[in-house]
Order: sequence, then structure tokens, then C-alpha cells
Amino acid sequence: MTILEKKTIFPVSRIHNPMLLEAWLEDGEIKDAFISDTLYRGFEQILIGRSAMDMPYYTQRICGICSSAHAVTASLAIEKALGMNVPPNGLLIRNLILASDLIQNHLRHLYLYALPDYFRGPDIAPFIPHSESDLRLSSKENITLTDHYFKAIDISRVAHAAFAVFGGKAPHGHGLVPGGATMEVDADKVNRYCGYLMEIIRFIDDVLLPDIVLIKERYPEYIDLGKGVGNYMSVGGFPNAEGSTLFSHGVILEGKREGFDEKQVTEDVTNAWYKPHGPLHPMEEDTIPDRSQAKGYTWVKSPRYRGQPVEVGPLARAIINKEEVIGHGAIARLWARALETKKIAKTALDWLNRLEPGAETLDTKIGQDSGVGIGLHEVMRGSLGHWVAVENRRVKHYQIVTPSAINFGARDEKGTRSVGESSLLGLKIQSEELKEAGRVIRSYDPCFSCSVHLIDGENLRTLKIPV
Repeated sequence: MTILEKKTIFPVSRIHNPMLLEAWLEDGEIKDAFISDTLYRGFEQILIGRSAMDMPYYTQRICGICSSAHAVTASLAIEKALGMNVPPNGLLIRNLILASDLIQNHLRHLYLYALPDYFRGPDIAPFIPHSESDLRLSSKENITLTDHYFKAIDISRVAHAAFAVFGGKAPHGHGLVPGGATMEVDADKVNRYCGYLMEIIRFIDDVLLPDIVLIKERYPEYIDLGKGVGNYMSVGGFPNAEGSTLFSHGVILEGKREGFDEKQVTEDVTNAWYKPHGPLHPMEEDTIPDRSQAKGYTWVKSPRYRGQPVEVGPLARAIINKEEVIGHGAIARLWARALETKKIAKTALDWLNRLEPGAETLDTKIGQDSGVGIGLHEVMRGSLGHWVAVENRRVKHYQIVTPSAINFGARDEKGTRSVGESSLLGLKIQSEELKEAGRVIRSYDPCFSCSVHLIDGENLRTLKIPV
């Protein structure tokens, strides 16, 4: 019987610390992997009984780095449940708020969380302790990337300033509500947002894209190392008044392309810390935590589409949109995210030019007091869904499926791994700290604040999984 060597990374991400990786190796190759979220927050229970109109404010608190994503998606769900409409100006403002938030997220992911795996920073925090393995950039290039690291922080702040123009503040803005947006449009706001956007676009062209090209050239094998399962999904996003969207919706399963159908989305908790149930549609399931679950190893449920794991995020969006991609692995994801950052920034200029000063941005008329609503939107890390049932304008049922849950959920009732776990299989490990695995996982931009909606302080570094 082969005895596998167990290695653990905890925390995995440089910001969302609850993420834990347990890898099982044979002769330096990953044969199996378990990814766990050790944090339970209970947002889906917190929302029950509260005013439906407050959902954008509550759900934004799920995450501070992608807050507008939940505000927009919650608003969409509540509008459908209560029969509300959004004026064209309100739709454009939503797109602009989410666009600026998406840009700041992408910049922070690329420079703060992903690129430090590929260059050596100075002997100061946050670059120490250093990982000395597999560093291929020259001393001059390391200095340049370090300088760009700090510039990216400043430009991400500029993106948040753009967010605040129409959102009131960032993160957790006040401007996104059911029925549209609360801010009026005037020349001052348009000019300020435009000024911020032009600064961002210069950074993307002069700094971000050349940096990603450099990393791609120095680490070419990572273009395909860390490939997922080959299934991709997008729920669509950034609509305009005519009904089309910047991001197309669609699914690719086993090489076949089809339209997205939300009825095919399920979650099960066979191997998560919840009261057991098999695959259920989000409108049919509850969230009942149970840390004593014998098979459980994470707080993340198992989202599936037609029973299969799917990858979501910028790479998936590019593939669904039939855009050119350079590969399907770790650096292919970074490349897709960088190109998408420019795409969003340039499109935001068009949305800005289409705003009508003085035109209505918010319609507060409610068509009904009770109903069912589904909010779906492509956001920073991929496909986001909010499912809600409202009774007398109060929330009766709420379920949230996030991109990180889709990419990194538990194994399902059939034992099928998530995309994230599958992408680690066969990876050759030469570094003591599993740097190769870290590069792959971080390429997805995991957010484990979002993936589970009490900290268990015991045994965080072991999942006690029989192999």
C-alpha cells in the first residue's frame, strides 16, 4: 500500500485567511487535495425576517473587496420578487459602480495576491518571509515589479474613489438599492468619474499589461499548469436598457456549449458541515450548520450545474464570450483577468457618455408585496446568484451561491471534486511550502469571506480526512 505524504498550506490566500489546503503527495506529485473554509458566518440566516428593501445593505457586508457585487445581485433579486423596474440612468450608474469596484478588485488580486508568487520583493513587510524557490526575474525586474506593486495599491484606491462618485462611499456603498441608484447625474460627477477612469486606463496600458506579459514569458508552463475540469459557466452581466449584456451567459459542459438555465443549479452538503441533504435547487434548500458532520471537511457547500463542477471567473467569461485565451491554467487566468480589466475600463467610458444629466435614476414603485426573485450577475470572481422569497415585503427565504463556492466547494454526493481541487491533481511539487499549488489556487482569486455566508479555533491545521 502506498503511503502518501500530507502537506498543508494555511492560510492559502494573502487576504482571505480562512482558506486551508491539505495536499497528499506521492514522489512529489499531488495525488489528492482537499480545500477547506474554516469560517462560518451565517448570512443566509441573518437575512430571514428582515425588510426586503434592505438586502443590498446587508449582503454587501459579506465582503469588503467585492461589496457592490452583492448589492447589485441582491437588488436584481428583490426587484423581480416585488415587481420593480429600473430606469436606464439607474442601470448605467449600477454598471459604473460595479465596474469601478471590479477594477479595484482585479488590480488588488493581480498585484497583492497573485504576482508576489513570481517576483522577489524587498526585505520588508509584506514581502517577508520570502519564498526563495523558482524565482526567474532579474534584480532589476524584481525592483520594477515591487514599484508597480505599490503603484497598483494607489490605483486601486483611485478605482474606489470612482466607486464613491455614484456609490456615496466605498466599500459598502449607499447608492445601490432596489429600483436603481440613489445618486443623481450631473456634470461634476461625470467629470470626476471620467478623470479617475483615465488615470486607471493609463496604468493598465503602461504597467499592468506589460507586467503580465513579462510573467507569462518567464513562466510559460503555468499558462496551462493548473487547468480545471474543462467546464465553464457565465450567468451574464452588465446589462443595458436594450437587454443585451457585456458578458454573455452560457455554459460549456464536456466541450458542448449551451445557454445558461438557473433551474440546473444545485447545491449539496454531503461533505460539508451542514445538516445533510443531497443536490437541491437554492429555492428548495436551507442552511443548517452542523460541525459534527462525519464526512464534513469545509463550510463551503457543493454548487453544481447539471450535476457537474464548472469553473467561473474571467477565464470562463472570456471562453463563453468566444474571446481569445492563451491557455487554461494559472497564468491564463491572470492574463484573462488583466485583459478584462481593460475591457471593463474602456466600456465604462461608453456607459459614462450615455448618462443623461437630470434623468431619473431610481423608481421606488413596488408592484407586489410578495414574490420570488432570482438575481444573477457576473462579478469579480465569477458567477453570483441570489435566490429570495419575499412575503409581505419581508424575507422568508434567502440563498446565495458565490463564485468561490462554485470553484472551491466540497466534494458532492458522488465524491466529485471541485474545479479548484481538481486543478491541483498531478501538479509536481519541488518547493517545501507548496508554492506551485499556491500559484494555481491564487490564480482563481479565491474569496473565502464570500464562500460561506464562529471561528472554530481547534484543529485548524488538520482536516482529519481518511485517505
